[in-house]
Amino acid sequence: MRILVVTHNYPRFAGDPAGAYVARLAAAAASDGATVQVLAPHAPGTAVDETVGAVRTQRFRYGPAALERIGYRGDTPSRAFRDPLTLAMAPFYLGQFRRSARRAAARFAPNVVHAHWWFPAGWAVSTPDIPYVVTSHGSDVRLFDRGGWWRRAGRRVLRRAGAVTAVSRFLAQDLEREAGPLARPVTVASMPIDVERFATGRLTPKSVPPRVLYAGNLVPGKGVDVLLRAHAVLHRRGVACRLKILGEGPARPELERLAADLGTAGHIDWSPFVPQDRMPAEYGASAITVLPSCVAEGLGLTLVEALLAGSAVVGTPSGGIPEVVQDGETGLLARAGDPEDLASAIARLLEDPALRDRLIATGSARVRDTYSAATASLRFLALYDAIAARHPAR
Repeated sequence: MRILVVTHNYPRFAGDPAGAYVARLAAAAASDGATVQVLAPHAPGTAVDETVGAVRTQRFRYGPAALERIGYRGDTPSRAFRDPLTLAMAPFYLGQFRRSARRAAARFAPNVVHAHWWFPAGWAVSTPDIPYVVTSHGSDVRLFDRGGWWRRAGRRVLRRAGAVTAVSRFLAQDLEREAGPLARPVTVASMPIDVERFATGRLTPKSVPPRVLYAGNLVPGKGVDVLLRAHAVLHRRGVACRLKILGEGPARPELERLAADLGTAGHIDWSPFVPQDRMPAEYGASAITVLPSCVAEGLGLTLVEALLAGSAVVGTPSGGIPEVVQDGETGLLARAGDPEDLASAIARLLEDPALRDRLIATGSARVRDTYSAATASLRFLALYDAIAARHPAR
């Protein structure tokens, strides 16, 4: 089995969280005997051609290094296109993405191409001559909301695909509704987590006073402002805890001003993103990890990672989050956009260690098997085999 992985988001260096689950799946498929090659955009400081383990990665150039900054944003590059200078590079990026993907497919002659996100990777490989599977991770599904070209192109990419997968049932249902009739139902297939590495977080001593952690992008819709208000409610109630905001994004200055206005800035720690190998300890030191999204999350892998590392979790019933957080079984759910309800859920876990331990134990046991690299690899290899069987000439 020869597999070409095409993605705009892939680790640029050891420990880089960008596309880490894509790399884990590629490595797992290689360890199961497949020959795997990856195509991704070049970024400043990355090699054009490198091999890590059994996986070869080639990165295509599309401009001067200083301007190659469209990929590696953790989502579809459409958000990056809002920057005027980056927008000017978009035609070069997209044109070279498509040319490089099709040249790589011609040279490597894969049995199947795995495109992560329908845009730009799925769009780049979308041709009747290439057998491909598309995996949607969430942000690309939201592109359908824009209508027009995005809807027409997305439907064309998905209808040509040999298989379409999504990382949650919520996203699968969304895709089937947006894409219209597909040749086959969308398959729900989880991305792999480095289960054993995140489990080492359990060895990390818990912070005192108890830490409440948010790890993710600082952008509107993630509910970080709601979490800040909930933290202020906890402070007023006399519930001892510190809040840590670990992440980056354009909303940070506004969020810091909000914390100052709430009078809780002295009880909050801010941190930029850290390498992936440091995240188990971040989760492990935290009593609770919160994903307070007010918009539809594709899944919420941070909650999976947190459970493995021994942190209790609180989420909202937004998108695929309830597929990880079953309220009262693997974590607690709070109403989206409601600081008082979020504060109550956090306080309940902080004040009831037995409940916290029970939810962690149940939650980590459930996600361990579902999100292991071995499980994900076997699921996708079976899918690749089915697609390759329909294209025997390759």
